[in-house]
Amino acid sequence: MDAPQKRKPAKSKATARMRSPERKRQLMEHAKHLFVTLGYQHTTTEKIAQAAGVTEPVLYRHFKSKKALFIEVLDDIRMATIHRWQSEAAPIKDPAQRLDAIVDLFLGAQKEHADDFHIMHRSLVETDDADIARTLRIFYLDSEMMLAQVIREGQETGAFRKELDPRVGAWELIRTAIGYTLTLPLGIPIYQEKDYVSKAIECMLTCLKN
Repeated sequence: MDAPQKRKPAKSKATARMRSPERKRQLMEHAKHLFVTLGYQHTTTEKIAQAAGVTEPVLYRHFKSKKALFIEVLDDIRMATIHRWQSEAAPIKDPAQRLDAIVDLFLGAQKEHADDFHIMHRSLVETDDADIARTLRIFYLDSEMMLAQVIREGQETGAFRKELDPRVGAWELIRTAIGYTLTLPLGIPIYQEKDYVSKAIECMLTCLKN
């Protein structure tokens, strides 16, 4: 009787061959998780490769370094976030209502996309790398431009105070949202109240309105 042939182990999903864009996306998702849990400094390319079920040389085919991978993660978060705000608020014609919707998305996203914002804001204090800082700056300047434009439109319709510098208004909204994000993990009791976000938005927008 012939000896039973050993079955070849089936390839797991993690090690199965993927197309380049799929593998790149997979590596970015695993890296994002590690950047959230371990931070940028303690995340290594070895740990990212292990989490994705590949070798480091495979990772380096897609990203030349950990920093290059991290910057792509930040860029991906930035583009997805700005696109989400623009596409969901664009149908709203009234500038005041549109700004209200964008701020609601901004604050709401802190919970729905908590990992993304955790990575971005943690990066502000965890690394002083000039390239990473430049990538973060682009995100905030994109946010400023979008918010300031809506405020200008509201000034033209009389909804917002004309003497207000739209850029200052935009940055007050951004700074408030950052503060909310950084303190959200602390389990602040008022954050748990169902109407907190709407009250916070009303408070923020009051200074803009006539």
